[in-house]
Amino acid sequence: MNYNLVADTIVKHCGGPGNLVHVTNCMTRVRMTIDDTSKVDMSALKAIDGVLGVVEDDTLQVIVGPGKSSKVATIINDLMKGSPAATPVSEVELKAKLAREKAKKQTPVKAILKHIANIFVPILPPLIAAGILMGINNVLVNSAASFALTHHIAAIGDLSPAQVVLDQRHLLGISEFLGLVSKALFSFLAIYTGVTSAKEFDGTIVMGGLLGAITIAPQLPQLGLIPGQGGLIGVIFAVWLMCWLEKRVRQFIPDVLDVVLTPTIVLSVMAAVLLFAIMPVAGVLSDAILHGMNGLLSTGGMAAGFVLAALFPFLISLGLHHGLFPIHLEMINATGHAPLFAIQIMSNAGMVGAATAVLLLTKDPMMKKIARGAIPTSILAVGEPTIFGVNIPVGFAFITGSIGAGFGGMMIVLLGVTTNGVGAAGLSALPLIADGKYLQYILAWLVGCLAAFVLTYATGKVRGYDKEIAVA
Repeated sequence: MNYNLVADTIVKHCGGPGNLVHVTNCMTRVRMTIDDTSKVDMSALKAIDGVLGVVEDDTLQVIVGPGKSSKVATIINDLMKGSPAATPVSEVELKAKLAREKAKKQTPVKAILKHIANIFVPILPPLIAAGILMGINNVLVNSAASFALTHHIAAIGDLSPAQVVLDQRHLLGISEFLGLVSKALFSFLAIYTGVTSAKEFDGTIVMGGLLGAITIAPQLPQLGLIPGQGGLIGVIFAVWLMCWLEKRVRQFIPDVLDVVLTPTIVLSVMAAVLLFAIMPVAGVLSDAILHGMNGLLSTGGMAAGFVLAALFPFLISLGLHHGLFPIHLEMINATGHAPLFAIQIMSNAGMVGAATAVLLLTKDPMMKKIARGAIPTSILAVGEPTIFGVNIPVGFAFITGSIGAGFGGMMIVLLGVTTNGVGAAGLSALPLIADGKYLQYILAWLVGCLAAFVLTYATGKVRGYDKEIAVA
């Protein structure tokens, strides 16, 4: 991909750099806040070579694929620096304009899910990296533990039997390193979530991190609380309340005393509210969610796996799947596993299978080109390229692909596959698979992919999609 050309063309069809207010990116999308949406040429954006899809929401999201989104966003930001805004407005006017635009497009539920997504998107890259490193370390430790058990190797001093084997293999240092790095993220995730939450809700960032740190403090048992009680749900709510309170307190504190009194008052009040109200209540809510999800999977069985996996492509297409991160992470904190995430990533299998069928069926050279580029990316990591570049434009392929994903979800439940981390899908998820069930995961993925392929291919034949000629 010619990143400079793609970025230039995106900016051109968005009304020029002066029409861009803010540009950022997630794993696959360049997210742009537009000043005047009437200047955006959506058809031209979708036709750009290298653009896999465009999503209109509170931000304009141009899908270019993993690794590419950050490069394109960086170039666009560089272009913006060299161009003054078309119509200078104050920060207050800008925020009011954005608020009005969001109010037109969002329901309250969708707004909440979008906030959650915005909180976790910045954490996602290190979360994926830490999950992969944890998965690699689990492979090393599980292999050593199995060898120690089979050969009756006993502990020596402070070393466990598995550590003794790792030491003999000269892998103990590597294992400790991998464990340290991965735990540095998961152990302090409440702090990072507090920081990104404060940024999302326009509060003092370090104060948000401080509230997150309070929830994992080792002194909590002295107050009758458990470190981590209430989980990330409690942290997010506490930080939102802190940001609201901070803005209100600043309204009556004299400017000369603001830097001293405002943080002192806000921290004192919020620490008390967090410890004696939010953590206990959020703890009950968090436990209810976990018990509910575990109950759904245990009682619903394969049927629940089918329905959940079939619904996930729809959530991904709306960008709402990041809203599930608190649930995944709470399940990991409580049980060490995230069974719902294992079902979620079957959406990737369904979308790959459907896109492969489209590739074989279509006579449209542009669709073939997009499919050839999107399928390998989705096999390796994320499903958005096949979702937006292939299956949604075709229409029926998105539905048949989702049904195929459901069959993958059934196999996940049947084979008892789960993960001990969260991250990307496809082959990139292999290190995250718990209990060494890598072959079972691959089998479930292949079943979902094959089911989607067969359903999409058969439906395409019945509908005559293979006979459709591309219109020039």
